[in-house]
Amino acid sequence: MANEKLLNLEIVSPQKVLYSGNVISVTVPGSLSPFQVLYNHAPIVSSLETGLLKIVDQENVARYYAVSPGFIEVHGNKIAILVDKAEETYTIDKDATLSSIENLKGLMASVASAEEKQKIKLSILFEEAKLKAIEKAKAI
Repeated sequence: MANEKLLNLEIVSPQKVLYSGNVISVTVPGSLSPFQVLYNHAPIVSSLETGLLKIVDQENVARYYAVSPGFIEVHGNKIAILVDKAEETYTIDKDATLSSIENLKGLMASVASAEEKQKIKLSILFEEAKLKAIEKAKAI
């Protein structure tokens, strides 16, 4: 693919830069619905929900990340994605993730505060997104 048809992508969390490089496309879990960004996409700023992020890199290889809520900004073929946390499939331990989901569901029953229940629900959604990322990566 010619370099002029690539997007420059950076995925950043408060801890570190998770990804930086040129890509063909990015599909994100937008707050209203998932959407894809391709070369010459219109400028946009959007919120993101917990879910699955897909990158097709410059070698045409799909890479999947589970991401927490955040934001995406697209301008001039540059994409900045800001999230609290993200995990690429190769870093995810399926058994540990399944165990974490069960533990979080058990914890949900013992928590009274609506705020704490919401935090646990968001954690469960992130763990479920990790499982989806694993499944998508296996399918390719």
